[in-house]
Amino acid sequence: MEEALYSELGFFNTDNVRSSKKGDFLTSPEVSKYFGVIIRNWINSKNFYENIVELGSGTGSLIEQIDLKDITAVELSSTARKVIENKGIFSVKSYEDLNILSTDLVYGNEILDNIPCSIGVYKENNWYEKVVDISKDIFSYAYQPIRDEQLNWINLNKIEPNKNYEVELQTNIDNLIINITSRLQPESFLFFDYGYKQENRKNRKYKSLIRTYKNHHLSVDPIDDPGNVDITYDINFSAVKENLKVLGYKVYVKEQREFLLDNGFNDIYDDLKNQYTNLEGIERLKINSELNGLKAILDSNGLGGFYCLIAEKI
Repeated sequence: MEEALYSELGFFNTDNVRSSKKGDFLTSPEVSKYFGVIIRNWINSKNFYENIVELGSGTGSLIEQIDLKDITAVELSSTARKVIENKGIFSVKSYEDLNILSTDLVYGNEILDNIPCSIGVYKENNWYEKVVDISKDIFSYAYQPIRDEQLNWINLNKIEPNKNYEVELQTNIDNLIINITSRLQPESFLFFDYGYKQENRKNRKYKSLIRTYKNHHLSVDPIDDPGNVDITYDINFSAVKENLKVLGYKVYVKEQREFLLDNGFNDIYDDLKNQYTNLEGIERLKINSELNGLKAILDSNGLGGFYCLIAEKI
C-alpha cells in the first residue's frame, strides 16, 4: 500500500491532482465550501489561533475555507504541494519538517484512510498476515505468521478472532499519532473520516474493508492495478480513540453530521435559504447549488455519516 500510493510511481505522485471534480474522488471541502467555514466556527470556539497544522492537505481547499493565516499544510504529494504553494499557503512534505515545538491543533480530513495498514486474518486457530507475493510476474496474496507488533495491536484493542472477516491493522496510524504528539505537543486533534466503532464491525457485510477508487468509482482489487488506483479502508475509530486516551487526551467520537449541527450549520443553511427566496435567475441557481452541497455533507447516508474524532489534552 505504501509503494502503490506514495512511491515515485505511486498514485499520489503523478501529475494529476486526485482530490477534485476532475480527479478520482471528492471530499467534503470539494462538495461544500462551507465545510471549512463550520470548522472555523469550532476553531474560534476553542480559541485555537497559533501553529495549526493540517495533515494531508491535498489542494489546500479546506485551508482556504477555514481562512486562518497561521495554518501549515502537510502534504506528501509533490503535485498537490505545487498547487498549495501557488495559493500562497506554506506547506511541507512531512510534519518532521516543521520548525515548531508545540501546536494548538493538528487536524485532517480523510487522511487516516490513506495511511498504509496491514491485514490480519484468523484461520486454523491462529492469526496470520495477508501479504503480497511479488516473486512472480503477476501479484498474488499469501499468508505469513503475524508480526509481534501487529498481534500486540490486536490484543490491545481486544479484537475478537472471527473467520468471517479480515482486520485492517492500524499500527501505522497509532505510530503516526504517537510521533506527532511527541514532536508537536498538540493541544487538540480533529479528524474526519469514514469508519466504524469496533463493537459494530461484525454487523458490516464485507469480509474486507479495503477498497480502491478511480474516476470517482469503486475500482479493482488493490494488487490488480497498483499505482493507478487509490487504496483506502474504513477506520476503526475505537482503536484511534484508545491510542489517544493512552497519550493523555480526552476523546469524543461523533458523526460528522452532529459536528456540523453543533457548530453553526443551521445558521448558514437558513441564511442561504433566505437568499434563495429573494433571488432570481442564475443567482438563485448558484444559491441552490450551495444548499445542495450543504445537504450532501450533512446526509447521514453519505458524508454526514462519516465519523468525527475530537481529542483534547487533559
